[in-house]
Amino acid sequence: MNQRIAIIDLGSNSARLIIVEIYENGAYNLIYHQKDAVRLSQAADKDRRLQPEAMDRAMNLLKSFTHMCQIHKTDKILAVGTAALRNAVNGAEFIEEVQRETGVTIEIISGEVEAKLGYLGAINTLDVTDAILFDLGGGSTEITLVKNRKAEKLISLPFGAVTLTERFNIENKASEEQLANLNDFISQEIDKIPWLKNLNLPLIGIGGTARSIGKMEQKRNNYPLLKLHNYRTSSISFHSLWDDVTKMTCAQRRKVAGLSNDRADIIIAGLAIVKQLFDKNTSTQLIISSCGVREGLFFEYYLSKTGHTELIPSPLVHSTHNMLLFYKVNTSHAYHVAKLADQLFNDWQEALDLHPSDKPLLEVAALLHDTGIRVNYYDHARHSAYLIENARLFGLSHREQIMAAIIAGWHHSPSVKYSYNRIYNEFLDAGNWQTARKLALLLAFAEALDTTQMGLVEKVTTVFSDKQAQLKLTTKDAIPLELQALKKHSKWLKREIRLELNITE
Repeated sequence: MNQRIAIIDLGSNSARLIIVEIYENGAYNLIYHQKDAVRLSQAADKDRRLQPEAMDRAMNLLKSFTHMCQIHKTDKILAVGTAALRNAVNGAEFIEEVQRETGVTIEIISGEVEAKLGYLGAINTLDVTDAILFDLGGGSTEITLVKNRKAEKLISLPFGAVTLTERFNIENKASEEQLANLNDFISQEIDKIPWLKNLNLPLIGIGGTARSIGKMEQKRNNYPLLKLHNYRTSSISFHSLWDDVTKMTCAQRRKVAGLSNDRADIIIAGLAIVKQLFDKNTSTQLIISSCGVREGLFFEYYLSKTGHTELIPSPLVHSTHNMLLFYKVNTSHAYHVAKLADQLFNDWQEALDLHPSDKPLLEVAALLHDTGIRVNYYDHARHSAYLIENARLFGLSHREQIMAAIIAGWHHSPSVKYSYNRIYNEFLDAGNWQTARKLALLLAFAEALDTTQMGLVEKVTTVFSDKQAQLKLTTKDAIPLELQALKKHSKWLKREIRLELNITE
């Protein structure tokens, strides 16, 4: 039976709800998301008590969350509270009241658990091996050293964007003295962490500050996609953003494209923490992760139920397979086409002047080339392209995901209509388009070799001569339909690299 899991993350600055449906075949899909600011830690730093106004805001939002859970008929609610609750002397008391009012039991998690969940959410959705991962919230900052995709070191610092804003009184325009005091404080705190210095590793940012950096950078650079997860920006761009934002009043910051109104007053403190992480570690890149504690909680639950470890070996393989299951594609046909495409790539790589890094694009397109059938069989290649472009595929850059979409969209024949897409043209250069055409040709061959979807062609090898590409096929049985489909692409091959297609069984 299908199962709907609700996950609530009650943070110091904001609270989020996601609802994920898990289907009978093991696929899962996000079906609802809600986020609002609660400022639970506001004015709590003085006597370590949650204030009545903050608790009222949080309670009202949690009631809204539980109402949405009822509407979506969720089967299970996993709820956690972070820094504001664990630091407050009346945190447990508030949690008891929440349970009485809403029926939801919130677990107050330690900083170490919060860091682990954020790590699981990010590392299972990004193709990154080594990095410094930070989860910057309103009341705490979790930092994890990732080596070979494993959490080697982690620490939770007891300050975040809200608490530092209040401590240094920088809600409005910050003076040079205030900025100096803020930076000195953060610098001294980071210096106490012996393993966090001169690592020369990219930063992975989780949380509202990181997302705001990504959104502001995208607006400044006229980035054509709305996709934020796995967006990457440089140290140079970040420091330029820092210089601009720190000169503004709060009213001016509210007008900055990409920065939400409810974060304009606390953004300087958040940026200051990121700045110190950049500077202390001589990092040159920041990777934005939209996945964090909530996704970590989901993966922890889902993977334990399916008998897997917490660490997904390949986010790209996992998310592609999940998409296959979700759209109920003929998986045996999809994987067989992908196998044949892989064999073709190995033989054709030199002839088509392809790079090893192109291979995953062909594999994803081969596996997902028929997903568009779930929309409409007619012109399903175009529908497949749209679904791939907008899917939650993890492990590809934004450009690579667009290329995989085009390859799938061209698996019957190349079409000029994609070249009219403004977003595609802003992402892809002439070389990218040419590579996509070549990979689409290999996918067209691979799909043709399984026209009957019976797996009759077990193996394909290619031998090249000056004027000919000879496909040698190992088959289980006669393949008249496969041969007919394959020969339709002979003109495409001749246009592409001026070779005649010859087939032997």
